[in-house]
Parts: sequence; structure tokens; C-alpha cells
Amino acid sequence: MKNEGFEISIKQLKVILSIGTIILAFFLVYKFVFMSSREQLLDGSLRKIREENFQGFVIDKNYDKNNHNSPMIYLRNKTKIAVFGEFWSQIKIGDSLEKKKGETIITVYRNNMKFTLDNKDIINSLNN
Repeated sequence: MKNEGFEISIKQLKVILSIGTIILAFFLVYKFVFMSSREQLLDGSLRKIREENFQGFVIDKNYDKNNHNSPMIYLRNKTKIAVFGEFWSQIKIGDSLEKKKGETIITVYRNNMKFTLDNKDIINSLNN
């Protein structure tokens, strides 16, 4: 019985290196183009949230059919607020909301209770 070693021809080696190079190129494009674009999008969303300023009494909750069925909160002073789905389920009609410009936190007042919802937590969870 003869022991034959594993041999790769030059042609096979070129094919393997070409495939490896293509895979590496796709990975780099994904990492630096798509991932950085996603991070920029999330950073932009956080900047927009920090610019928001509202305060009022919740009179309605609904989905805005004109805006991709985004969850919306409607305040007594006619302010309409888009919120993350996680927050939409936690905010109830009758709650009072406050969100100061420059912050990411929505403060919710319900009866004798007070709690906060931090948009930054949601953005950070999307970034992972």
C-alpha cells in the first residue's frame, strides 16, 4: 500500500485564493459600508430624539396609517408623538408625559406613580 499525500495543484490553489479573496472583500464591504451606515442611521435617530420636546396628557393611542403604521401617542394639546413599540405598550391613555429637549428620557406620570422610558436603551439594543 502506497501512502499518497494531499496535493493541490497551482490551478486549485489559485481558485481557493480567489474564493477567499472574494469572501474577504464581501466581509469588508459589509463591515465598513452597511454596518457604518446602520450606526450613522441610529446615531441620527438619537439626535432627532434629543431634539424633541413635549409635555402633556395622553388622550389617544393609535397607529398612523400614513406613516407605515407607526405607533403614535396623541396628547391633549394636539401634539402627536411617534414612539418605539416597546414604549407604546407601556404608555396608557390618561398618563401624563414629559420629554425635555436634549434628553433621551420620557417621564411617565400615572396616578401616584412615576417611571421613565429611555430611548437611548432602545437605540443601543438595535446597535448590537
